[in-house]
Amino acid sequence: MKNIVTLDPKVFHDKVLGCWLGKNAGGTLGEPFEKKFGQDEMFQVEWYTKIEEGGIPNDDLEMQLIWLQKLLEKGPGITSEDLISAWLNCVSYNFDEYGLSKTNMKKGLLPPLCGWHNNAFRDCMGSPIRSELWACLAPGRPDIAARYAFLDAICDHGGGESVYGEIFNACVQSAAFVESDPRKLIAIGLSAIPDKCLVAQSVAMAVSLNDQGVAFRDARNALKNRFYNAISQYSPLNLGFQTLAWLYTDTFADAICSAVNCGWDTDCTAATLGAIYGIFHGASGLPRKWIEPLGDTISTNMATGGIRNLTAPTNIHELTDIVCREAERILRYWGTEVCHKPGIGEIRCPLPEAVDVSFMKDYQPNALPFQSGGFDMRLVYRNHAAIVGDAPSIVELHVHNTHPEALAVEVSPQMPEGFSVTPGNVMLEIPAGAEALAVFTVMAGAASIKESNRGIIRLLCKERPAMLGLPLVFIGGVRWLCSPFFAGRTLGDDCGVAEETVFGQAPDSFQEIWRTCNDLRLEASFPKNGVRYLFSAIWSDFRQEVVIGVPNTGRMKIWLNGRFLHETSRISPLRANQGNGNAQGDLSNYKMTALKEGWNQVLIKLEYLGKPYHAHFTLGGIHPWCAKNHREPVLNINQSMFPWEQTDNG
Repeated sequence: MKNIVTLDPKVFHDKVLGCWLGKNAGGTLGEPFEKKFGQDEMFQVEWYTKIEEGGIPNDDLEMQLIWLQKLLEKGPGITSEDLISAWLNCVSYNFDEYGLSKTNMKKGLLPPLCGWHNNAFRDCMGSPIRSELWACLAPGRPDIAARYAFLDAICDHGGGESVYGEIFNACVQSAAFVESDPRKLIAIGLSAIPDKCLVAQSVAMAVSLNDQGVAFRDARNALKNRFYNAISQYSPLNLGFQTLAWLYTDTFADAICSAVNCGWDTDCTAATLGAIYGIFHGASGLPRKWIEPLGDTISTNMATGGIRNLTAPTNIHELTDIVCREAERILRYWGTEVCHKPGIGEIRCPLPEAVDVSFMKDYQPNALPFQSGGFDMRLVYRNHAAIVGDAPSIVELHVHNTHPEALAVEVSPQMPEGFSVTPGNVMLEIPAGAEALAVFTVMAGAASIKESNRGIIRLLCKERPAMLGLPLVFIGGVRWLCSPFFAGRTLGDDCGVAEETVFGQAPDSFQEIWRTCNDLRLEASFPKNGVRYLFSAIWSDFRQEVVIGVPNTGRMKIWLNGRFLHETSRISPLRANQGNGNAQGDLSNYKMTALKEGWNQVLIKLEYLGKPYHAHFTLGGIHPWCAKNHREPVLNINQSMFPWEQTDNG
């Protein structure tokens, strides 16, 4: 198949403009109805409930502006590492996967590890909503759009369903510049993702329900029951709702309203459908009733601190001009000829039956790919990217020799003082075209573990140029003391634990446990109804405002430095983010407070109520440039030691 895109520049410009206008309209319609948790009842939306010049500010759109300015800086060869620099320079949001992945980034993890480790929201909508930019930059080339969507999604969703959700949307929207049949477009999108992933299953079920003539409400409920998740942003269900609203309607207004009426992530599904319709029909074909009230500007959260350092244009016409120009550069970079034919009234490009996503063949969410010295390498973290004091962490280094002759590579891992790595160094004899494996066991004692533990793997191939060292980073685990199980007790019962005290030694009968992530993994610790306590100490380099959360599926009480802090206000589904009190989390298990400089003691009392039990411990913080409702990761802390073991932070 010859790689050529033939386009009418005026039509292309109109379609890109329509994409942004439709996206803004759908997001503005749906944003007032987005909730933290999904609800059984459908909405009955027919028109905007809130109209503002520029639309309602939304991360769906403004984050794509940030990606565009990074693309303009780095060019078509932009990488995931370039995107995480944009995350850290420009994004202040800390909700859900954004905050959890940013914490990983700031502690030293590269993509996809930063999206994979300790991230309970890998299957949520943060990345499927960012697909339009990649589609507009690769009209008629879903394979190119998919490649950029993948590089984007793994930053905050590595290993999650949402990587497939963004790839699906990008492929559909790229192909929509050429093809307008929804069934063909959905087939193209599905060809780019695994059949067994939940996003593919949900989309396929939506198509099947429509084929069977099932009524829209019944189809929505069938999808909800099959792919239910209490979190409104759960991407498999939302991609199914998006597909239903598309297939069961014929107009822009009906499509975006139907998407909102399905519920769950209402702004995201409506915004994506609005963008698809905008690509189909162009700005000139969108209903003025829905577009004109929002004007020509994209509203952002710059003023409230949600994003910062934004230089890309927020005027939709200027944005469209830049995207159209950059699209030609992108297409040519990837070997596609661009042919301008003014007056043909369309865009022509041969679309594949199946999108080539061979670039994903070696994708592992727990692996970092590297190339140096003519070797292709993968550094694989088994199970997690943390270091704890009671178990080893294991990494594998796979080295593929691309040279035409056998070579020997000496591999020498180096970690900070107090760490041990076994073996200390390895000599790999690698035949031409073959791969060799080195497995390293990393251990450290509690006194040596910091919040970020950075090392390096040095590689030496004699009689060859020097090779780059590979970063070897482990995030510090959290050390807890866990009480015996108090069967039949409740939060209000006296269990003999001095709850309002500052401990000078380990409480009697408490046993040490380590955790690699926020998940406290206590399911097996609650054999029946009852209570357990958990104790941890947090060293903070300075006083800092925080939000402490203990999201759980039962009930909890928490004390900070011997003072009662908070109690579960109502039982709710688990939403284990880094919260901001009244605006995020499960709205029930979070409290704004402050860590003092030096040692802080946390005591948690957890009550199990006879249902599947899950609990997390999270910290969210505030930075000076952010408004009160935007948080940043809490850094400069350590949770591996107890106060009675040392007099400073080591």
